[in-house]
Amino acid sequence: MKKLIVALFIGLYIFNPSTASAQEYEDLLVMLVDEKYEKCFDKALKYTENDKTKNDAMPYLYASQALYAMSQDHKYIDIFPKAYKDAISFAKKYRKKDKEYAYREDAEPFLEKMKLTILEDIENYNLGADEKSYKKSLGFMKKVEPIDPACVGSQLLRAELEILTKNKTEGRKMFAAALESIKKIGEEVQFEDLTLSQQKYLKYALMFVAKSYAESDLTKSRDIISIGQPYFGEPNEGCLIEDNEDFKKLYKTITG
Repeated sequence: MKKLIVALFIGLYIFNPSTASAQEYEDLLVMLVDEKYEKCFDKALKYTENDKTKNDAMPYLYASQALYAMSQDHKYIDIFPKAYKDAISFAKKYRKKDKEYAYREDAEPFLEKMKLTILEDIENYNLGADEKSYKKSLGFMKKVEPIDPACVGSQLLRAELEILTKNKTEGRKMFAAALESIKKIGEEVQFEDLTLSQQKYLKYALMFVAKSYAESDLTKSRDIISIGQPYFGEPNEGCLIEDNEDFKKLYKTITG
């Protein structure tokens, strides 16, 4: 069965025109599917250090996938204690190499999974509600943005975290730019075209910011949460998030 799965994966790479040069890394694909994560990472790392292949995007993606898989398995914790953070770093390097996102069809499912995992960590850190916690979240956000430059929710969230960690001047500039991009949803970009992670980051960012200003500037808080009302507070066929009761509850609390 496993050989059949490997064959199917390879077939997809060979016959998919959007993954032309990915064929060169079938060895990495096979190791990844066979769950030989250490070997996959070691081989991918060699490709990234080789002058002939260091500018190819795919080895960085495979390195990230192998590291991420190891970060989810306790048996690798002693050998690769920083597997999770390194997986994020390699994903960032992958997107830097694949500026045009030519391998989106291959990379997006994995990057979506990674982004959602990171968001869970950010939510947990932010529960601390202090500068130390926010700095930890900001550290992740600085890596999320390059992984998905089109994620306007992550841009807004990073901007607010910059402000909360006393980088107010730069944070406010970033905040204004992110808010402008979000308000263009429905014009330049349609809400239904956003991926699940992009929608989740947008929802969380709007809720986080709205709560941050609820006491100090209620008008601003209401303006922010109202941006998300058509997407998360009302029936919307384009919404990929199954449960938005938390948003609805917050919207009702803030707007009265």
